[in-house]
Amino acid sequence: MKSFSILIFSFWIISSAAQKPYVYPATEKDNVTDTLWGKAVADPYRWLEDVSSDKTKEWLKGQARVSDACKSRLSESIAEHLSNYSRIQSKRISKHGKYYFTSRVYRGNETASLYYSLHPDEEPKFLFDPAILEKSDVISIDGISISEDNKTLALILSKNGSDWKTIRFIDMETRELLKDSVRFVKYSPVYWSGNGIFYIQYDVKDVSESFRGTIKIKALQYHSIGSSQDADIKVYTPESLKDDFSFEVTPGYHYLILSRKKIENEEKEYKVSFRPLPLKEGDDFRTFLESGKKGIYFDVIGEMNDRLLVSSNLNASNGAIYKCDPGKMNSLERFIPQFKERLWLASIINENKIVSLYNGDRKSFGVIFDSSGVKLKSWSIPEGFSFSGLIYSRGDSVLVYYFDSFFSPSSVYQINLNTLFQTSLSKTIVPFSFKELTTETVYYYSKDSTKIPMYLTHKKDMVQDGSNPVILYGYGGFGISTVPFFDVGNIAFLNSGGLLAAPQLRGGGDFPGWHEQGKRLKKQNTFDDFISAAEYLIREKYTNPEKLAILGGSNGGLLVGACITQRPDLFRVAVSQAGVLDMLRYHRYNIGYKYMDEYGSVEDSADFENLLRYSPVQNVKEGVDYPATLLVASDNDDRVSPFHSFKFISQLQAKGSGKNPYVLYYQEKAGHSGSRVFDERMKTKAYVCSFIYKYLGIEGRIYFED
Repeated sequence: MKSFSILIFSFWIISSAAQKPYVYPATEKDNVTDTLWGKAVADPYRWLEDVSSDKTKEWLKGQARVSDACKSRLSESIAEHLSNYSRIQSKRISKHGKYYFTSRVYRGNETASLYYSLHPDEEPKFLFDPAILEKSDVISIDGISISEDNKTLALILSKNGSDWKTIRFIDMETRELLKDSVRFVKYSPVYWSGNGIFYIQYDVKDVSESFRGTIKIKALQYHSIGSSQDADIKVYTPESLKDDFSFEVTPGYHYLILSRKKIENEEKEYKVSFRPLPLKEGDDFRTFLESGKKGIYFDVIGEMNDRLLVSSNLNASNGAIYKCDPGKMNSLERFIPQFKERLWLASIINENKIVSLYNGDRKSFGVIFDSSGVKLKSWSIPEGFSFSGLIYSRGDSVLVYYFDSFFSPSSVYQINLNTLFQTSLSKTIVPFSFKELTTETVYYYSKDSTKIPMYLTHKKDMVQDGSNPVILYGYGGFGISTVPFFDVGNIAFLNSGGLLAAPQLRGGGDFPGWHEQGKRLKKQNTFDDFISAAEYLIREKYTNPEKLAILGGSNGGLLVGACITQRPDLFRVAVSQAGVLDMLRYHRYNIGYKYMDEYGSVEDSADFENLLRYSPVQNVKEGVDYPATLLVASDNDDRVSPFHSFKFISQLQAKGSGKNPYVLYYQEKAGHSGSRVFDERMKTKAYVCSFIYKYLGIEGRIYFED
């Protein structure tokens, strides 16, 4: 393969009148001050919380001029090469009922269309193109769910990347779109029972309400196909905003499971209840599992031999599988013990077998058990890889699973459940090489001497001479584990001698107690872990501060913002994508109140003091040399409003020394995860990559393979 060398020319926005090398459009400051627990807290950019006002739109035009001026001249070329790298041949399929489904993009300016087949080796047939629904907006398929009789497919649709969903239905025999339309759905799975679906509806009249204030759940509801949404049955109505619940239907369609978490004055109540299916008038939910311990979870796997199988960390910190009699309270009987690695997923297969997958920092493996809990088969995947998917439908004789790494996309394997023989389902073909790349796990100590694992991905012949460019990625929140994942944007960087570092920060779910040690009043542990990772990489001569970039999104965007305000000297480049950056105001919009258990809120005095200490917007200091900073935000991000990025970039531009650029990259018709349109995703990824390359000073080293 021949290589394409990227040379990106640096240029400056120069002001002849001011000494700062970078100048920005003036951002109006309002005289807004809140008094919280006796402290005056200024909020001069409060007006930017009105993200759709004419005034904010005009301000965004000025920010667009800054992002255009800081854009690499070869950004479009990088986008083109990233598009080529994304042409991966792989059987990334999903199984629902008797059908296999896959998504395909044939035109880069559109979202993916849905295809289906009856066998994974068949050429899929076209089923549905979401672009037919609206021409002026971007409609994407965010999920699907098929009825028990395989006759009707529910399509979970998003407009312009929003978390708001509309559910439509396709007749699988005629392939026609039905008239039913279920609206105002958010953060909800879709489960079938009989001729209808269960879903969560929010109590709003317009989806824009999530940008203007908080919204609340209306009810868990049941919609019958062919009826109006106004006639849907209310199945469960939460008691208050603090009544946080989720639901599922067991694989055998016998039970509707309701899991409820309530937090009052630091006391947590966790209940799991069931209701027999199909729904009958007069039936109600019956609680069969209950715990008041912090950090405990119960996940109902399904029905087996008149019992429910439940995975839980109760008396098994890494997760074990229990048998449970739903007719009795807390009748948990240990069925499959815990392992040293964390239980990631468990499922009932072939009616009388159980598969469980385990992801660890060094070892990941799967096990198949019979209905008595006897191990029938186990297998492992290579170090530096993690399980990323499991495909199975009730009655199947074949199980399909995926695993990924930081430098290679999904490998796809299948297991015959009768013979337990394992084979590769298809060969994954990529338009780039990765044979010289490897992932290792190292360990370092955080500020309080806690031992933290960190994945390092790099070329096998890398030399620790202190000069390697490094991207340090982090998340560390909501109990979400950091495991190897594939991102096509990393390949050229790695093949050009870069190093990708991904520590398993506290706040994540990687180890027992990890989440609790990095949330609320202990959130600083997450930042300390990340800062200590940077110090380790410098100390061990992997890199130096001038070659170190940090990257994170959502909660990881908060991580980036907090770390550059606490230790700006450690990093040369910082990228925060859809970051939660104003910790004193996040709870006032959308369902921010549900994150109060993770972060706390200003309504509590101890939480307020803690949040004020690290909230990025409130901790920008005058005259500090902050790293070259890029904030990525989207106009339709109703999960983390773009005003967080607006206010933080305004503080950086007003107070930072100006030695480095502070740039807002703003996406239109995009949501929390960015655009659903392929070309737009590549354009954004190219801007982020080129920003990192440019300000790490490695433009001439980056190459793409043709």
